Amino acid sequence: LGVVETISGLRAQGIKIGSTTGYTRAMMDVVLPAAAARGYVVDNCVTPDGLPAGRPAPYMIYKNMCDLAVPSRLSVVKYGDTISDIKEGVNAGVWSVGVILGSNEMGLTEDEVKQLPEAELKKRMAAVRNRMYAAGAHYVVDSICELPALIESINARMENEMK
Repeated sequence: LGVVETISGLRAQGIKIGSTTGYTRAMMDVVLPAAAARGYVVDNCVTPDGLPAGRPAPYMIYKNMCDLAVPSRLSVVKYGDTISDIKEGVNAGVWSVGVILGSNEMGLTEDEVKQLPEAELKKRMAAVRNRMYAAGAHYVVDSICELPALIESINARMENEMK
């Protein structure tokens, strides 16, 4: 599964998809229609315009929660590919999940990943994973296709903690 299929599957389950970015609203007015043409659609996109600060401050997550009528931070997963994303989630007090493959933190194209010897790829992935955990990530996944199962695990964990 890729990004479009994973996001579509999550939305089909009733999960709201909010996005945060370092881009301005004017930039996103160009990016969002182009992404939608490729099948990637979010329910809400928050930029740092008009907020006290962007990442790693929590304000864009809080704005998404308000815009999407999400009443509890405990039901929010911040999924991201940078250390700044991880810290944004931590600062907002939500579940913070990092992704390795395809991430800015990994810094490799899909072709570069395919060309790396397996031992080198595993070494670089481990380094990214360690940096994300050191930044406070609750979880780190290799790719977005792991996100639906992880959300199920988080939901089960919360349900068990409420018993």
